[in-house]
Amino acid sequence: MMEMPLVNNCTATECAFNDHQNCHALAITIGEPRQPQCDTFVTTSVTGGDPDSVAHVGACKMEDCRYNSHLECQAPGISVGHEHDIVDCLTYQPA
Repeated sequence: MMEMPLVNNCTATECAFNDHQNCHALAITIGEPRQPQCDTFVTTSVTGGDPDSVAHVGACKMEDCRYNSHLECQAPGISVGHEHDIVDCLTYQPA
């Protein structure tokens, strides 16, 4: 059984799931066809997630990432943050 990796930190503090650079969504999805962006990132006035939980990576659509196996992340943990004007998985590495 695969373990879902933790989101170790997230510097996208404007996200509704972010509290003190920790993501509190239960699970996040990473990836667009050409960009390892956090698909779970959202800005709103509502606080999201479970304050007692730390997010895991539920799915990763970046087939070319060295940590991707069957669209599941196999990294021990990831970091999320701004890459240019997009909130990306900073752990992404092309295979």
